[in-house]
Amino acid sequence: MTVSLPVSEVLEGKRIRLRSFELSDLDEIMKHWNNMELRNLLGSADRGPACRNEEEEFIRRTWKERQERKAFTFAIETIVDNKLVGGTSIFDINWTSRSAATGISIYNPDYWGKGYGQESMNLILGFAFQILNLNRVELETFDFNKRAQKCYLKVGFKEVGRRRKACFIDGQYHDDIIMDILKGEWLTKPRK
Repeated sequence: MTVSLPVSEVLEGKRIRLRSFELSDLDEIMKHWNNMELRNLLGSADRGPACRNEEEEFIRRTWKERQERKAFTFAIETIVDNKLVGGTSIFDINWTSRSAATGISIYNPDYWGKGYGQESMNLILGFAFQILNLNRVELETFDFNKRAQKCYLKVGFKEVGRRRKACFIDGQYHDDIIMDILKGEWLTKPRK
């Protein structure tokens, strides 16, 4: 199956839109990206602080990966005031098996626990299942990230496995939880 998508693909929900990252997003990304709580939730605190040049390269890489159909990464932006609040992606795509991974991060703590993650996840899954015609999407989260687990369960993900004590974060070992969702499950799940 061939999927051809413009680099500027935009997906809109009720309160947020998913759009391409732009270099103009760098200032907002850098305001929150080195927050230790966020970095621990993503398992990236051990890499040390991110610098502006790395994030600029990340943005440029998202454009290339989209053109090559390797990954589709979107900025999460509020519709009401065009505020960048995070990012989400479909990656590790296996076009033969129609399977991929996803991830999400709400950078700005002011937007945590307010449903932006759930809306973003539904939009990215709609893109994965209805535009890319994937059959299965998986993600990973840590056992201590209860807010994320609650979000993913609401969207329809199911826990399918654990890597026990696989990650050492903030002085403790934690389980890496693997969750997935199938196209048919997502299509039949009632959404608010």
